[in-house]
Amino acid sequence: MPTLNLVIADKDQSYLDMLVDFLYSKYGNRFYVQSFSNEKTFNEYIEKAERIDILLISPEFCSKDLNLEKVVTPIVLSAGVISEDIKNFKIISKYQTGDKLVSSILNIFSETSNYEVYTEDGDKRTKVITFYSPCGGAGKSTLAIGTSVRCAQNNMNIFYLNLEKFPSTTAYFDSSGNGQNFSNILYYLKDNNKNLSLKIEGCRSIDSSTGVHYFLPSENVFDIDELTPNEVKKLVNQLKKMGCYDAVIIDVSSELSSINISILEYSDLVYYVLPFDTVSKYKLDILMKGYEILNKRQGIHFLEKTELILNKCVNSGLSNLVNFELNGKTAFLHIPYIKGLDASLGTQYLTDLNNPMGNSVNQIVHRLTIEK
Repeated sequence: MPTLNLVIADKDQSYLDMLVDFLYSKYGNRFYVQSFSNEKTFNEYIEKAERIDILLISPEFCSKDLNLEKVVTPIVLSAGVISEDIKNFKIISKYQTGDKLVSSILNIFSETSNYEVYTEDGDKRTKVITFYSPCGGAGKSTLAIGTSVRCAQNNMNIFYLNLEKFPSTTAYFDSSGNGQNFSNILYYLKDNNKNLSLKIEGCRSIDSSTGVHYFLPSENVFDIDELTPNEVKKLVNQLKKMGCYDAVIIDVSSELSSINISILEYSDLVYYVLPFDTVSKYKLDILMKGYEILNKRQGIHFLEKTELILNKCVNSGLSNLVNFELNGKTAFLHIPYIKGLDASLGTQYLTDLNNPMGNSVNQIVHRLTIEK
């Protein structure tokens, strides 16, 4: 586990104390922090130091004589307007939430450092759980988000990764996040930069009410079209290598695209969510024929790690739905049709054991916990 050497210089002692306390309480495994409010003591330290990964410095400490040769990433901590002579520095706002400040620091460091930093944060064996449906409006995202939240309530560390072109992420999780979004990750993957794990840490948002980690949607809906199977595997593999998540829960689109095929193949478990109706059964039959073609052409097998969930079940009385199966297995869950179910009900409804949806989500999480 690498610890970045972070030096902070600011004459506001109360601010300095609060920032250092925050960093050690929440990011003690990421930074070794040294702080200075006295300019003379700071300059003496700079002269003697062998290497400083990140220097976070207020404008009052900036001078032409400041030796930055040993500093990998110097950043100015600004409280407002700064002078022209230090505008060539990377600059971040002094007064923002602690998590946003850390995200900004890590983003700048990941882009300016010229060496690779491995960030295995723990020894968790991360599972990749994917929710997929060949049908739009099946309730796939609702179940994926509900499962993410319920897992977090059970003290599991969860990353919710939405790979849809039109994600519903911000309908359930904080829409402001930390200012970074999935586009920042996509650009970083294209550049094939070394410090992907730090970039993930800098770009991820953490929902304030549930604790689920996620990326804000791309600023351009077409950015997702540029993602390749190798890049998405690299991203998911890095989330696993970080060792800090119990599960990465992936929410994919309805297409049988190259991206989705790679995710389905790479997943430890795939939940297929289908509405309990005749059209869904036809679509499932078409999907199975597509899988047969993939098997013959590319030797891809992933049906053995699938579970079928039937949603919006009503007593239709249609005989052709009696044998609704996936790979010879009947549905793991039958979720009744719930009138008025909408994102406006929030994540609390999705995990409330007193309603059918919350009870179903709990069954999914219970199975994941047993298998883990």
